[in-house]
Amino acid sequence: MLSLFRRQGLMSVIYGGIIIAIIAVFVIQFRPNANQKSASINQACVAVVKGHCIDPKDHRATYRLLIPRDSQGNLMTGRAKTMGLAKIAADGLIERELLDDEADRIGLTVTDDEVSDEIIHGFIHVSVPAERPDLAANLRVGDGRIYVGFKDSKTKEFDVKVYERTIRNLVGRSPAEFREAQAREILAYKMRKIIVAPVRVSEPEALASYINEKSSAEVTFIPVHAGYVARYAIDQNDADIQKWAADKDNAKKVDELVAQRISAAEPKANHVRHILVRVEKGATADEKSEALGKLAAGVARLKRGDAFADVARDLSQDPGSAEQGGDVGDKTDGFVAPFRDAANALKPGEVTSGAVETQFGYHLIEKDDPSKVSQVSDAIKKDAQRELFVKEKTVTVGHDLAAKILASMKAGKSADDAAKDAVATLKGKTLPTAPLTVLPPAKSAAAVDAGAGGAPPAPNGRDAGAALLDGGASVAEAPVVPKVFTADNDPDRPQAQTSNDFNRGGDPIPGLDVKESTKVIEFAFGTAKEGELYPESLRGEDGFYVFELKSRKAATKEDFAKDKDTYLQTLLAAKQAEAIGVYVRRLRDAAKDEIKVDNSYLETSSRDGGVDESDEEEEEP
Repeated sequence: MLSLFRRQGLMSVIYGGIIIAIIAVFVIQFRPNANQKSASINQACVAVVKGHCIDPKDHRATYRLLIPRDSQGNLMTGRAKTMGLAKIAADGLIERELLDDEADRIGLTVTDDEVSDEIIHGFIHVSVPAERPDLAANLRVGDGRIYVGFKDSKTKEFDVKVYERTIRNLVGRSPAEFREAQAREILAYKMRKIIVAPVRVSEPEALASYINEKSSAEVTFIPVHAGYVARYAIDQNDADIQKWAADKDNAKKVDELVAQRISAAEPKANHVRHILVRVEKGATADEKSEALGKLAAGVARLKRGDAFADVARDLSQDPGSAEQGGDVGDKTDGFVAPFRDAANALKPGEVTSGAVETQFGYHLIEKDDPSKVSQVSDAIKKDAQRELFVKEKTVTVGHDLAAKILASMKAGKSADDAAKDAVATLKGKTLPTAPLTVLPPAKSAAAVDAGAGGAPPAPNGRDAGAALLDGGASVAEAPVVPKVFTADNDPDRPQAQTSNDFNRGGDPIPGLDVKESTKVIEFAFGTAKEGELYPESLRGEDGFYVFELKSRKAATKEDFAKDKDTYLQTLLAAKQAEAIGVYVRRLRDAAKDEIKVDNSYLETSSRDGGVDESDEEEEEP
C-alpha cells in the first residue's frame, strides 16, 4: 500500500505517519468505475449519458472548480453566470462520460495507484469541453488539471487534513466522493492522451504553417458606401418612386416590409420616441456641429413627411430604441432632467422645436398621437417604397462610381486622386437639412408640432443612451450651428484608406464576406506586385471596394529557425486539441439519442448540489 504515496520512487520517512492516517480515507471500497450509476426513474440527474446519471453534486463540484477568482481568491459568480459555466460544466461531464464509455470499450482502466498519485501531487482533474480549448486555458485548467497542492503551509508537504478541508471547501464533496469522481476524470484524461498520441507535426508542415501565419500584407482600398451613394447620387423623385412601386413584384416587396414594421409603428398613447445623435464628453465645436447636422438632416426628413420611427431607425445612435422606432415607452421618471422635462411638456403629435442636449448627445423627441394612425401608416408605406427604390438603384449607381475610380487608377492616378475625381462628379450635391437649434436648458418644455406624424417600431428597449439615468446636460458655451453635409465633405465619401496588417487567415477589409475576402487574400499573397491594382471592384455589405496591394512582407526560413521550438509546440497543441474535438464530436453524434439533459440545471448553478451556499465565499464582479 505504500506504493500509493511514492514520489518519483522515493518517500521520506515522515510519510509513514501520513500514510497510516490517510489509508482509511483513500481505501473506501474503491475499484475502477465503481461509481457508474445507472439512472433510476426517480433519480435527479443533470444529464443521463448512455444510462449513466451525472449527479447534480458532481455537476456542482465541477462548476465550482471552474468559477474564475479575483486577485484575492474570491469566487466571481457573476462572471461565471455570464460565461455560462453551468452549461460548460455539464458539457464537460457529458464528454467525460462518453470518453469513459469508450475507454471501457477498449479495456482502458484507472488504478488505485494512479488516483492516489495525482492527489498526492496536488492535482485535480476536470473536464472542459474539447470544442473550447481556449476556454480551458482561460479557466486555468492546464492539460485538463488544476494544481491545488494539498500541502501544509509549514512543512510544504502533502497533508491529509489540508486535503480533506480543501476538498470540502472547494467542491463540497467528501474525500470518498471526490476520489470516485477523480477516477472517472482520470480515465477520460487517459483516453484523451491515447487520442492525441498519433498526432505529429513535421518540420516542413510547421514551416509552411509558419510562413502562412507570419507573412503579412497591407492593401490600400477605397470604399464606395451605399449610404453615401443613396444620399448624393440617387435622384429620389416621387414620380419615379411611384412608377417603380406600381410594379407587381416591387409592390409585394413593399407590402412585406410594411408588414414587418407596422405593428411597432402604430402610435401608442403617451409613448415617447426620440432620435439620439451621440456627442462624446469633451467633444470639439466641430464634432458638436457635425452631430447637430446629422440630427438636422433627420428633421428635414420629418418635414418631408417621413415617419418619425423610420428616421429614428435609420439615424438614432441609441441601439436600445432605434430598432423600435425610437420608442422609449410612456414612463419618463428615469430620464435625465432635460430629456424628461422636454418629453413631459409635449402634447400628443408634437416634436420638440429644437434639439434637447443631455450628457449623451442631442435628442429630437416626439410624443405619439394615437389619432394619427392612418397618417403614420401612409408614411410607413411611402418610406418603404423610397427605401427599397433607393436600395435597388444604389447597387447599379454604386458599381458605376466604383468603376470610375478603378478606371482612374488604371490610367495611372493615385488612390487619393481617383477618389477625389469620383467625388467631384457629385460636386454641389447637398444633403437636405432643416434649421435646428439646441434648446436652452431653461426652456425644457418648449415644443411645437414639427409637421411630422409620430411613430414606428415598438416595445420599450432602452440602453444607457436612452435609459437616461438622472444627470445634467453640458451647456454649450456658444451656439452650435448644424453642419451642412455635401458630397465632398461627407465623412462617408470615397477616400483612400489603408488596411491593418493581415495574414492569410485575417480580415483584410471589414465589410467583405468570406468569398470576397478570400479574393483579397489570394491577390495579396499571390503573384501581385506592390502597387498592383485588383482588376475589378468587390461588393461588400455596405457598397463596393476598389483596392491595390500596398505592401507584403513574407516570413522566411530564417525567421522560422528562430521560433521553431516554440512554434512546433504551439502547432502540436493546436492539432491535438483539434483531434480531441473531432473525436468527441463523433462520440456525441453517435450517442445523441442516448444523451438526455435537464436544462434546468444549466440555467443557474444555484440548484442544490449538496453544497450549502452559505459556505461559499462568493463575490460579484
